[in-house]
Amino acid sequence: MTSLIRRYLAAIAVLALSSLLPSCSTLDEVPKQPETVRFIMHRVGQFRSEACGVGDFNNDGKLDIVAGQYWYEAPHYKPHKFRSLKDKIDDQGKTHEVNDEGIGYHDDFMNVPLDVDGDGFLDVVTCCWFSKQIDFYRNTGPGAGQWPITIIEKNGNFEAGDLCDIDGDGVEFEILAHTQDTKWYEIGVKSNGMCGIIRHQVSTNKKHFGGGVGDINGDGRPDIIRPNAWYEAPADPRNGRWKEHSLAVGSLTEGQAEHTPQILVYDVDADGLNDIVTSSAHRHGIFWYKQVKAGSGISWKRHLIDKSWSQAHSLALADLDGDADLDLITGKRFYAHNGNDPDADAPLGVYWYELQRAAAPKWVKHVISYGEGIGAGLSIPVVDLDGDGDLDIVVTGKWGGPVYFENTTGKIAGK
Repeated sequence: MTSLIRRYLAAIAVLALSSLLPSCSTLDEVPKQPETVRFIMHRVGQFRSEACGVGDFNNDGKLDIVAGQYWYEAPHYKPHKFRSLKDKIDDQGKTHEVNDEGIGYHDDFMNVPLDVDGDGFLDVVTCCWFSKQIDFYRNTGPGAGQWPITIIEKNGNFEAGDLCDIDGDGVEFEILAHTQDTKWYEIGVKSNGMCGIIRHQVSTNKKHFGGGVGDINGDGRPDIIRPNAWYEAPADPRNGRWKEHSLAVGSLTEGQAEHTPQILVYDVDADGLNDIVTSSAHRHGIFWYKQVKAGSGISWKRHLIDKSWSQAHSLALADLDGDADLDLITGKRFYAHNGNDPDADAPLGVYWYELQRAAAPKWVKHVISYGEGIGAGLSIPVVDLDGDGDLDIVVTGKWGGPVYFENTTGKIAGK
């Protein structure tokens, strides 16, 4: 694995009611970007799909982008069509016909770069809601036409999935699936002696969609978090028993769990205890939950970050401003349920929330894009695409992408 890809994996690892909610944090809105952090928007493609990823697909040392039917070759992001996706989506990225399975979508809900077959080239692992499967496309090279698909398994509706460090080795090399049950996947040697993807079942109990990975209880092991449970990691994450603990995150209603996107684990208030950052995937509300120790138990105090816009269906945490704490990056998903979500027709936007980390933390809202028809679907890679020392942002969605937001902080600093 190249150092550039390791840097990408590490970057995405640190891949995030007003008066009615008790809160020690506040949201300050800044209508314009501060001079110290500015983004330049680059249009990469126009394909209407929900997921994207970043990796070096041709081993030239440059980070490429994958989204939908294409991987886009850096540095000029030349499109290479490596697969054909079935769709029932109109030329505006939406349809109000919901009586036919799959209408309004390309059946592609995750694009994770991984070398599945061990040949030294990154493949693309995907998952699908409508075909109810997880699969991968084997990289046969930029001039070899479309890549062959291998179905890993059919195992219910896959909402999405993320690269995570589940085995605690410090590298994000495992996939947490966003399914009703709780399971994760990794590259391994299968029973036939070939490299492939292996599933590990954590629990068959059905939960709301959404999930994340992080050390909740401070034992040094990455736990798995779902909207209405967190699973305490055993010493052996592959063969041990994951202990289920109650949780309720992602809703404006106190004590209620809702469908979330990524659930991010970070010590927001710098008190030595890891907290939770997440949102309601389809309604209003972006939250952080303060961890409170009570004897040997753990409880959570909810705090509102923002409720002014809906469908924050992808989150990432990364240090955009170079102040050594992690900021929150997110954006509005376009027509996740074909216009049936609250404020579905409100202007799209992409935002970052600057964390001012303290005992009473503040989140300062900055607009990266608003009203330009650009939002975020199911994933937000945050990585130094251009090698200038700062972190850039990639988004895509049914509005037609991907789009790359170049962070110019490194260039301003003369890096």
